[in-house]
Amino acid sequence: MADNHGNGGVSAQADELGSTLMGEALDRLAAGEDFSVVATAADSQGQRMTCEFDDDSAEQCLEAAREWVRRGAKAQDGSKVIGKPTCYAIAYQGAIADEDEAFQDALILEFGDRGAACGYSAYSLIDGIGSGKRFRYTDPAPAGELSCLL
Repeated sequence: MADNHGNGGVSAQADELGSTLMGEALDRLAAGEDFSVVATAADSQGQRMTCEFDDDSAEQCLEAAREWVRRGAKAQDGSKVIGKPTCYAIAYQGAIADEDEAFQDALILEFGDRGAACGYSAYSLIDGIGSGKRFRYTDPAPAGELSCLL
């Protein structure tokens, strides 16, 4: 995606960060690894910090991931590992209603840039978690706008 952050879009850095996190999450799902909520943030130098949330319910983990981003993506001890985050992405398992209002398993991604008017979400439908090469997923599709966390 082009860097059109100033025009209401997503920066190339946020697009790459989100794509990378989604790819990592899909690989984990294909392998059948435990997966709850993973958040990642990058600074202006491209340094990345990633944190996984899995100690509580899915809703609590998602809120903890969002709060981690809002607070500057600091290490557990509160220290800064990267500079001030310029973009972020959060990936988690969920479900998306289809046109018949039936729910299908999905990998959901939230992402955004510092100072943007809004953040965004996307999803890929998934099937065959833990089946390795038989694991299937769709190309990411937009899921709507969200509040930007930075």
